[in-house]
Amino acid sequence: MKSQYFQDFDEFANSVRDVDSTMMLQNPVRLIWSMNHVYLPEIHMQLGQLGSGNIVEGQSWSNGYVLYLPLTATCEYSANGKVVDKDSFLILEPGCDFCISTKTEHDWCSIFVPTHNLARGSELVESSSGWEKMTCRVTRPNLQLVDQFQSLVDMVMTAATNYCEFESSPAARGVEAELLKVASLILGQRQGGKPHPERRPRLSREEIIRRSKELLEERDGKPVLVGELAARVEVSERTLRTAFNEYFGVGPARYLQLRQLHQVHRVLRAAEPGAVSVSDILFQHGVWQLSRFGSQYRRLFGELPSETLRTKRGSSLR
Repeated sequence: MKSQYFQDFDEFANSVRDVDSTMMLQNPVRLIWSMNHVYLPEIHMQLGQLGSGNIVEGQSWSNGYVLYLPLTATCEYSANGKVVDKDSFLILEPGCDFCISTKTEHDWCSIFVPTHNLARGSELVESSSGWEKMTCRVTRPNLQLVDQFQSLVDMVMTAATNYCEFESSPAARGVEAELLKVASLILGQRQGGKPHPERRPRLSREEIIRRSKELLEERDGKPVLVGELAARVEVSERTLRTAFNEYFGVGPARYLQLRQLHQVHRVLRAAEPGAVSVSDILFQHGVWQLSRFGSQYRRLFGELPSETLRTKRGSSLR
């Protein structure tokens, strides 16, 4: 994560990414501004903290969406003259003109999502070059989506602060997948579009399991998502779930969870205490919800990951 602190407003303005814009300062309270950037594999995240109000005018990039969330309840945010209500998102569609205005000190966060990562992304980009103009729009208030989005942002910021290699770790892909799901809901569309099972070849359960095992063997020690597995096998997630329940007695999500738990357990048992931290190992195995994973780990193995790491093992296996 790249964190910057500024005492010069113009330098702060130049640090803002994902849009072409100019910014004007108004009503300064504290002459300090800060910016945090996190670069996930496909998503860029920004967290801005301003000791002033400001007016920012510009145009969003043509190859993606900016989802902007106000974070200061005592500040009024407006976009193109429309108030951004509490628990609402501001959406900058690809290539739209915008003006965001605030009068007092405030915080905000945003993510930039390339159109190719969202359902019907190519159609949306094509429409912007025709008669339909892309817009700067405000969503209806939705506390549940705001809480989900802000929780994910907090997790990313915490992980990136505490683990310098987080952005390039497998855990970054896991949290990015969750962000894409929430982004698709915010935009009012389903990620990946509607499935078309009739276009897929009908596969036997044995073939589905065989293809699944091939991918899991290739990705030994690395995380695999259910959607990724279904795409590789070329079946819908529903068909994959049926095959796994019949063959393994559990669905693919539970199977992949157990696989991940056991992989981490083996690595922790083999690691030298003091040479590596638990968080290092978890992030490298795609784990980004550390406390939740710790609870699942204890239920399965009867101890926390930190206890496994601290315990010196002999050469014998359990």
